[in-house]
Amino acid sequence: MQGFRTARRTTAILAGAMALGPLQAQDLPTDQQLQTAFGSVYNHLGLIEYCRDKGFATAVDVANTRKSVVATIAGMTVTPAALAQQAVGRRGDIVGPQVVGLMDSSNPARPEEVREGQTMSLADNARAQQSSERALCRQMAEQASAVVEAAANAASDR
Repeated sequence: MQGFRTARRTTAILAGAMALGPLQAQDLPTDQQLQTAFGSVYNHLGLIEYCRDKGFATAVDVANTRKSVVATIAGMTVTPAALAQQAVGRRGDIVGPQVVGLMDSSNPARPEEVREGQTMSLADNARAQQSSERALCRQMAEQASAVVEAAANAASDR
C-alpha cells in the first residue's frame, strides 16, 4: 500500500510539473519578497499572541500558529527585520501585506486587506470590517488550527 501511495504521489507531482512547464528564474520569489512574506508570518504570530493577552485566544492557538510559522519557514534564513514584525503584532498592529478577516468580495474597499507598506491596528481593521477584535482573533486561531490539522493529515498519509 505504501508503494502505491508513493507511486501515485510521484505521478501527481510529475503531471503537475509537466503542466506548469519549465520554471523560469523570474518565477521564483526574490529574497526581498521572501523576507516580506516571512515578516507577515511573524507578524501574524505576534497578533495571535496579542489576542491571547486580550483573552481572545488560547495558548493552544498560539502553539498552532507557531507550528504553522515553523512549517512556513522550513529551515530558511529569516532576517532580523522580518523577525521584528512579531513584536509589532504583539502590540496589536497588522503589517502589510496581509489579510486579516474573511475576504468579502462584495466590499470593494477590501478592509480585510492591509497592503504592503501599510500598518493598521487590529482594532481599526475590525471596525473597518464591521467586526470585532475577538471575531478576528477567532478567525486567525481557526485558520492556524486548520493548517496544523492539514499538516497532520498529510503526514499520516505517508
